[in-house]
This record gives sequence, C-alpha cells and structure tokens, in this order.
Amino acid sequence: MKILHFADIHYNEKDHDEIEKCMDFLIDTARKERPDVFICSGDITNSQYLGFDTRSAKTITRQFREMSDIAPVAVVCGTFSHDGMIPELLKNVAGKYPIHVSAVPEQIMLYELMGKKIWAISPGRPCQEKIEIVVSNVPPPNKSFWKNRQGIEIDNQNISQAMGAIFSGLHDKARHHTAPHVLNGHFAMQGSMISETQMLPGGDIAIGKDILAMANADIYCLGHIHLRQEYDIPGGEKAYHSGSVYRKDFGEKGVDKGFYIHDLSHKTVFIKTPSRHMAQEDFNLIERPWLLDDHETPFIDKVMVVCKEWCNINAWLKIKITAYIDDVRQINQTKLKRDLLEAGAQHAIIEIDRVRRENSREEKIIKAVGLPEKVKVLADHRSQPMPEGLEEMLEKVEALSVDDLVAYGMGRV
Repeated sequence: MKILHFADIHYNEKDHDEIEKCMDFLIDTARKERPDVFICSGDITNSQYLGFDTRSAKTITRQFREMSDIAPVAVVCGTFSHDGMIPELLKNVAGKYPIHVSAVPEQIMLYELMGKKIWAISPGRPCQEKIEIVVSNVPPPNKSFWKNRQGIEIDNQNISQAMGAIFSGLHDKARHHTAPHVLNGHFAMQGSMISETQMLPGGDIAIGKDILAMANADIYCLGHIHLRQEYDIPGGEKAYHSGSVYRKDFGEKGVDKGFYIHDLSHKTVFIKTPSRHMAQEDFNLIERPWLLDDHETPFIDKVMVVCKEWCNINAWLKIKITAYIDDVRQINQTKLKRDLLEAGAQHAIIEIDRVRRENSREEKIIKAVGLPEKVKVLADHRSQPMPEGLEEMLEKVEALSVDDLVAYGMGRV
C-alpha cells in the first residue's frame, strides 16, 4: 500500500502561482509513483472566504480532479478559519476515483464494487467486501466542538485527554478489518516544533503520543504544523507532519517543503517541492555604524556580498536595515533593489526601521548603572567632555542617604 500524504496548501490569490507550481509538481510525481491513495491532512485554503470565482478556487478544482484521476482521495477539513466548509465541495469534482471529505471525526473504508472504487463509512463490524484501506479522519479538536459536552472542561489538557476516547473508538471500529489503518488528522502534537529552534507555544491544543497511540493505526498522517517532522509513537509506529508544500514567508529560510510517500511494506520518503527560496538578511547600522563607511567599500556592495549566494539561486530576498533617521538618506534603496534583482534575486524587499537618536540616547541612559555612568552616557551622546571633578562629586552624591542628600542640597542653596 502506497500513500501520498500532503497538507497545509493554504491556497490564496497572493501566492497562487507559487502554490500551483508546487502542487503541479506533486501531481506529476504521483503520476510516476502511482500511489494507491492520496491523504490530504487539511488547510487547503488560507481563508474560509476564498471566492469561488478566484484563480485559486479554479486551480484547486482542477488539481483535485487530476489527483482523483490517479487514485482515491481522502481529505480531512483543517482549521475552520482557513478551510471553513470549502473542502466539502471537492466531493463534486472527483474524476475516475472518489474524493471523500470529513468535517467531523469519522472512519471511512475503501473497497471495490462492480469494478469501481468506493469510499464508505466504516460500520464498525466485519464486512463481506474486501477492504483495501481504513482511514480515520480527525479534524481539529477546537473548543467549540466540546463546549456542549457534559463533564468536559474547556481547556487544552482536558480536550487532549478527551480526544483519547475518539481515538480508542476509531481503533475499536478498525480492528474488524485486516486492511491497513491510517489516521488522518489536523492537529499539533505535544513537542511539535514550529521552526527549527522554536517549539509550539503552550496556548495551542496538542495531542500527546500516548493519547494518539490509542487509535492503534499503522501510520499517522498529520497536518497543521508547517515544519515537517516525525514522531515515534508507542507501539513502534510513526506519525508524520508533512509540513506545508511551499515557503510562505521569510521566516522559512532554508526549510525544505514537500510531501511524503509512505510505502507501508517498504519505507517512507520525503519529496521536496521546487518551492521558492526565501531569505531575510538584517543590517543593524546602529550597532555596526562602520557598515555605512564608504571609504573602502560602499554599503550597497557590502550587502551584495552577503546576498550573493541567495541571488545565485534566484531567491526572494528581504533586506531589513535598522538605522538612525538622519543616516537613512545615505542608503540608495532604489539602487540596492535594482542591484539585487540584476544579480538574480527573483524578488527584493527593502525594509528600513528608522530610529530617532533621542530614543537611542534614552535607552542607553536607562540601561546605564549608577548616576555617574548615566551622566557619562549623556556626555558621550552630546560629544561633550565631563567637567573636571564631576564624576567624583556624583559618586559622593550617590552614596548619600536621603537625609544627607537633602542637607547637602540645602547647604548648596
């Protein structure tokens, strides 16, 4: 049994061409690999309000029809603010093979009837038909789903525990079939990483490995987390977040995007899509003012040296510059952008964070420890030498008690 698993397409008009390119690559790969089934783990669109007459809606229709001409497709709805009920419409665009969309937790099974593949709701008992695969579809465990359930407090930990009952029930139904059991879910796992260095914040609902293991599936195909990752599940099985199919923003610098092909009798392979490279380079001219010194090398040339490798691979580049307001005029933004594009960058954004020098002075004074140090910072900022004996006097003043300070002040009046 070969499964092509993908998630988090997030179709939107702004990134339409990039997403279409990556999804067409996925479909071309499927035509060569010939999977037995497609598993889509949610978030097909970026907004539930995507119009039916948009390019994205038309491309989604075309691509899912092409997928269903290759193999049956099982879809679980993603985050409601992204997908809404849009995926439900895909049932009506199926080609040679069926598309099943689940907006609620349910178990479906694939079998052949009179030479035609059919998705059907699992009855939870042995069937006469020869079942090819059982798929347990589990949409996001949002709080609104549980708000009317008696005895369940609406907090993340209890919802995660309550999900165990759903997983256990799905296992109980699947055990009547000898076919492979796949859990297709759209949720985070405890310990999920949202970047290579950042773990999922505590505010999101996350499912523990021991809770997920109650489904007793042969493989767990997941969506929702955009960074692809694997989890070892108690019992020896694996769970996979396939990640998004394309790089959406500059925070995904160097992160591979793509989809999985799971061969249940052999191995799992991650296939990278030809997603655009995106990189952000930061230049803080307040901390490194010498970068503006054009005596030997102009600032723009220094930027070009740093960005050379990104330009060579036609990356989307964002140059973020932090500078004092009066220094910004030394930066020729038009020339910098033109040079980046001519060097090969596919797209270039120049973002400048302008800082008032007074703000910088106040921040340094606040950070300075002790009255003498604060006055030194102020003097340095004004490029004025401290009067002779002032530092010694300030040290003495700082050492005085409140009463002594008042008496000292009264004595100077």
